Amino acid sequence: QLDDKGLQQVRLRDIALIPQGAMNSLNPVMRIGHQMKDAIEAHESGRISKKAMDERIGNQFARVGLPPTVANRYPHELSGGMKQRAVMAISTVLNPKVIVADEPTSALDVVVQRQVMQTLGRLQEGIGSAVVLIGHDMGLIAQFADLIGVMYAGRLVEIGPVDDVLQSPRHPYTKLLIESLPK
Repeated sequence: QLDDKGLQQVRLRDIALIPQGAMNSLNPVMRIGHQMKDAIEAHESGRISKKAMDERIGNQFARVGLPPTVANRYPHELSGGMKQRAVMAISTVLNPKVIVADEPTSALDVVVQRQVMQTLGRLQEGIGSAVVLIGHDMGLIAQFADLIGVMYAGRLVEIGPVDDVLQSPRHPYTKLLIESLPK
């Protein structure tokens, strides 16, 4: 029921999205730091000095394990894991209450997946936000979630604590997802 201006104020401040494809989410012709600056200015234009903004951007990169020099790079100059962490930095620069992470580790190797998920966990803890983690990798989700909700055909068919759902799945689709895990 929000108008465009109301939606703009909710985005990044109240709820943020960490999208599946980091490369497709970053503007290829803008430096990473400028993209973060745009996010801050959309909410705090005129209320933050250039020095304070630069400091916040540097601190935000540090929160996700990236050096401040990433601010001066273009997306194509970053590895897949660095791009994902840069998107995480931009998405959480305003300390949102809810972070929706849509398969934040897809197309990343196992080592980088773990690093990205650990970074997301530190961000969540540091800003005190809730994370809704969307994905198909039940093993990965089981390591990082407290509750699991399973959707099938656009409907929520099962929800519960991770251990309960994994040990006693009730829905056939949940069982198939669990069976897809390597033994």
